[in-house]
Amino acid sequence: MVNNIYPWQSEQWSHITKQYHDDTLPHAFLFTGLKGIGKLHFAHSLVAFLLCEDKKSSQACGECKQCRLTIAQTHPDFRLTEPEDGGRIIKVDAIRSLVEFFTLSSLQGGQKITILCPAEALNNNAANALLKTLEEPAGHSLIILISHSAGKLLPTIRSRCQVIDFDTPSPKLAREWLKGSFDGERVPSEAELTALLNLSFNAPLKAKEYASLNALAENNQMLDELASLLKNDCLASTVSNRWDDDLFSLRLAWMLRWLEIILKLRMTGDEVEIQGQHGEKMMRYLAEKCSEQQLLSLYRESLTQYRLFLGSSNPNKVLTFEYLLFQWLKLMT
Repeated sequence: MVNNIYPWQSEQWSHITKQYHDDTLPHAFLFTGLKGIGKLHFAHSLVAFLLCEDKKSSQACGECKQCRLTIAQTHPDFRLTEPEDGGRIIKVDAIRSLVEFFTLSSLQGGQKITILCPAEALNNNAANALLKTLEEPAGHSLIILISHSAGKLLPTIRSRCQVIDFDTPSPKLAREWLKGSFDGERVPSEAELTALLNLSFNAPLKAKEYASLNALAENNQMLDELASLLKNDCLASTVSNRWDDDLFSLRLAWMLRWLEIILKLRMTGDEVEIQGQHGEKMMRYLAEKCSEQQLLSLYRESLTQYRLFLGSSNPNKVLTFEYLLFQWLKLMT
């Protein structure tokens, strides 16, 4: 039997498999939640369960013909729809192809399923084309939309799906899973585990990815460089040029995380997340010196730049970082 969901997803699994047994599955799901908590993995497990021809209670058997096709990623009645060639946009041609996929009869005699991820990558034409499919679902079909930012979706798309929210696991559960995930690898120290989870907003899979990228060391170096910049010991242009690399989107996300920690300390006095944090002295100084309005303004500017990068535009990375670093410098005036 196969049930590969993560331990923090049992409630959602029980809910959906009950719907299956009660014959009340919708024609479309929208899985929402923070990136890095396993929504895509859950969706693939659900596909395997639904396509399995020898289900064991609420699990796929893992051995039948349908399961073997699913495991081999060759099942003709399943399609993964995502941005092409490492891009950030799902275009209308992909949705037209998906519509054609659903109009054809099932080759294995069961359900036809697609996972579309991330749903916010749909451009306007693609979103409108998908909406028509959601309004007039084809036969025995299921569309699973996965979104890391559901607020970006058309309200009409959200309203035509059954929304399943995925929360981040409890800190205890996230730590236990992360600590046990380093099979044959060096297990990070307790302090490193805490830092990885803080950096990833308590998303365990993202924390594991950060560990593989040696992200803690890079995050710490960024904090040191920012501290040097605020003390006028280096130039914004020097820092922004070094930050212009493949970690660009992660760097923007980390800057947002720093601001959240500073804002939390400023607005609530909560020191839990800042204690032992690399750059703690600088963050405490900014939380005491700056007004909430200043910090919120910088947060909004940073979030705008982050969203621009995730969207269809192709911003200049160096100029983006220079602009944001100058906004940080304004905090010192």
